Amino acid sequence: MRAFIIIAFFLVGCARNPDNGIMHVVDSDFRSQKIDRELKFYVANFSTHATNHFFIGATKLDHGQLVTALVYWKEPRILMDYGELTDDTPEGAEIFAWRGHHLKLGRDTVDTLKDGYGSTYLETHRQWVDWMEQCISKGKPYVITLDEATNLFPNTDRVQADNE
Repeated sequence: MRAFIIIAFFLVGCARNPDNGIMHVVDSDFRSQKIDRELKFYVANFSTHATNHFFIGATKLDHGQLVTALVYWKEPRILMDYGELTDDTPEGAEIFAWRGHHLKLGRDTVDTLKDGYGSTYLETHRQWVDWMEQCISKGKPYVITLDEATNLFPNTDRVQADNE
């Protein structure tokens, strides 16, 4: 299962919007039937923190319903690209809501694009901070405890998110 998760992350790109290249948070007023469960899935599988703070910034909405979002996870300082799963998505496929390579401050950031040597998995420190600030200022906050997440997903083989 761990190998499947890692492969899924590498098969898609990072926080980019196909229309203009860079994602922008557009709203915090959205409806989502799945985001709470998806956050709990992520915490149960990847967190080492007792309490986890997320800021969800919608990047695409459909009549107020969340389609895609940029997610800032405060504790490990990670930005993630989220895509709302459809109602017919089977349980156990939660990993597919997390699209692309997540971006950890320090590990996946460089001072300039030139420092990235053409990598599609690195962003400038300034761009990362801009996305994080958008998520905090325009996003919707969520708090997920490790206990509630592991109660919902009790049989997960947790990986330390800080050490990925």
